[in-house]
Amino acid sequence: MRNLLILLATSPLLMAQGLPRPYCAYGEGLAALRAVAREAALPVPGIMEGRARGETVLRALSGAAATFTGCGCPRLAELTREAERAAQGAPSEASLARLSAIFGQVAFRTQMAREEAERTGCR
Repeated sequence: MRNLLILLATSPLLMAQGLPRPYCAYGEGLAALRAVAREAALPVPGIMEGRARGETVLRALSGAAATFTGCGCPRLAELTREAERAAQGAPSEASLARLSAIFGQVAFRTQMAREEAERTGCR
């Protein structure tokens, strides 16, 4: 009984050791980051297309951030949320130049998250 109580008390610390949890869909989060990077690198052909792409990117980044949070990867989730914040204006932007700048920021922040994932994994 005592061992069980000790295990329960230390489980949050053990889960924060930087290892992805089984069945946490970590790979799906990484795939979402790759897809967002591809979308953000494409030229913006028009305002309506850019807005639609912005909505798609926002959904993907939101899902990836939730995945990384659920997997116990706070740093990766934080970097993904930064990319998500950079993309928040895209679905309502009225300027083609501004849309291009937003996607440039999203690409940069997504690349930072991907590099962090490659360097340190789930931490």
